[in-house]
Amino acid sequence: MTYPDTRNEGAGERRMWITAAVRSAGFIAIADVARQLGVSTMTVRRDLHVLEAAGQVRLVHGGATLALSELCGRVFPDDGDAAARARVAGRAAELVGPTDTIAVDAGPTAYALARALPDGFRGSVITHSMPVLHLLDERRPPPRTVALGGELLADRHAFVGPSAEAAVAQLRARTFFLSTAAVDARGTYSPSPAEASVQRRLMEIADEVVLVATHDVFTSSAPARVAPLERLTGVVTDRPLPQPVVAALRGADVLVHIVER
Repeated sequence: MTYPDTRNEGAGERRMWITAAVRSAGFIAIADVARQLGVSTMTVRRDLHVLEAAGQVRLVHGGATLALSELCGRVFPDDGDAAARARVAGRAAELVGPTDTIAVDAGPTAYALARALPDGFRGSVITHSMPVLHLLDERRPPPRTVALGGELLADRHAFVGPSAEAAVAQLRARTFFLSTAAVDARGTYSPSPAEASVQRRLMEIADEVVLVATHDVFTSSAPARVAPLERLTGVVTDRPLPQPVVAALRGADVLVHIVER
């Protein structure tokens, strides 16, 4: 992203451009903005603190993202499935013990699961989802959270790449709540190989892998294969599954929880 020359303009104009940059990209790095605007990193930090106090951005390590309310509204716009996600998330949250260490995937259903965690949850959460990180940070008291940094996948607002995968290798989780873009009898699928790779790494460190998915996932398609259904230990969804998927899950001894209205 390029920025106009504002080095000789006032703080108001500079903050307007910073806000526009965050809204456009989802994330800005302090060092990049300072270089583009021709100001010091301290000046950028002061601007970001003012913008955060006004509820326009949220400070994170090394930069800033959209404020939580705007971020979640943009990343997960209302598509009519919010009620189904809430039901799925509520049932999945019942599988979480009060002190469990869990890994939470990226995506709207995984985000709904993070929202559904009970107030008494005092465990730990591993995630590469920026909205989930923001959400957990808002809880009082917040659970212990391990953020998997790396390259930001802008359209998913999730961190991927070698850095994220290397961080996963040092961790352990009781349950990984997987939220893929598509599922059929042959396996689970994600929009990109980079995201699929992080999901596979999270599967490897978990004792159990529970797919949280609304019905639309079972009629969708996505190009990057994550893993076969045999890698799952459970599925939580909102409607009966297609028969080929039912047969494959039954053959793999995967427990299915259907949470209908």
